[in-house]
Amino acid sequence: MKKAYALSKTSLLALLLILSVVFACSDDKDDDTKPVDTNPIAATWELEAITPQTPGTTIPNLALIEAAVPCLYDLKVTFKSDNTTSTADCPTAVTAIETFVPITGATWKVDGDNLILTKASTNQSFKFTQTATELKINVSVPASGTTPAVNAVLNFKKV
Repeated sequence: MKKAYALSKTSLLALLLILSVVFACSDDKDDDTKPVDTNPIAATWELEAITPQTPGTTIPNLALIEAAVPCLYDLKVTFKSDNTTSTADCPTAVTAIETFVPITGATWKVDGDNLILTKASTNQSFKFTQTATELKINVSVPASGTTPAVNAVLNFKKV
């Protein structure tokens, strides 16, 4: 009688081990995986320069911004493959640029030559051009006082 009990105990243990292996190796598929965007804009870009879109035009207060934000050209913007953005290396520059370009915590989408940035319920579309190493985003710099808004180009290099 003792052998029957030992055998059933061993059989039960073996069955549990087999079941744990079977379920541990099951074919789990994540149904909630997000698609990965393979657009070449999905990378980290460092701000290199801010230039007027029309040569000969001046950007109001650019010299003041450059003086007040010495790390301006250290700013890095990452367009992640999950279509979100993040920034690094110059929080003061983020604050200055956020007034006309939503770059922190935004989602991005490319539609032709338009970069669409969405933050909360606001969508903004910007014309852009890109090569393997350069990204240029056209933005409208808000007017200050009586000066009209100026179209500027944010020039980024790939990091």
